[in-house]
Amino acid sequence: MDRTRALAIFLAMIGWPALITQLFASIAYQQQQGHSVAYGIFMYAGYFTILTNLFCTIVATACVKTHAAESRWNIWRAPWVVTAAAMAISMVGLVFHLLLRKQYQPTGIAALTNLIHHYIVPLVFLVFWWFAVPRRSVAWGDISRLFAYPAAYFVYIAARGEIGGVYPYPFFDVSTIGYGRAALNAAGIAVVFILAGMGLIAAKR
Repeated sequence: MDRTRALAIFLAMIGWPALITQLFASIAYQQQQGHSVAYGIFMYAGYFTILTNLFCTIVATACVKTHAAESRWNIWRAPWVVTAAAMAISMVGLVFHLLLRKQYQPTGIAALTNLIHHYIVPLVFLVFWWFAVPRRSVAWGDISRLFAYPAAYFVYIAARGEIGGVYPYPFFDVSTIGYGRAALNAAGIAVVFILAGMGLIAAKR
């Protein structure tokens, strides 16, 4: 078994259980707060951490599948898609460690899923990316495609916030810090995303 497939199997084997466990934990927590199951799912689906770990787990699962028999998974194996996932998950780890680590210190099973989502998957996926993406298979022109996912997320959480009045992260919470500050924070994080994407492309050039 080659290194790429071995890493993909590992990522899929830890990724899916962690995502499912966190989903049930989110539902249970919201029910304790008097909310519905649907609201628990709504809150769960608002986090960039969850969506990006799902993205990476799907990519890993696609790379476990055989190319000939599972051609419908091909898009998830495309070098720019794998690189987009690597860029996003590296930001998950970086932003959590620098900005959110002290605010979120879970215990029990939540501590394990937190470790998987914010540390293990980001680190292992970057190693997986290095072996999965051939040299010169991504170009500078791909940077706009790499940024499409985080850009869509910014729009998504802004719309969620306007409709539901909830924001997943304090640095995007318009109700607390205002539109101007939230926009500045989003712009700053967007610049870091773009630099991270450029760094990954440069590493493969």
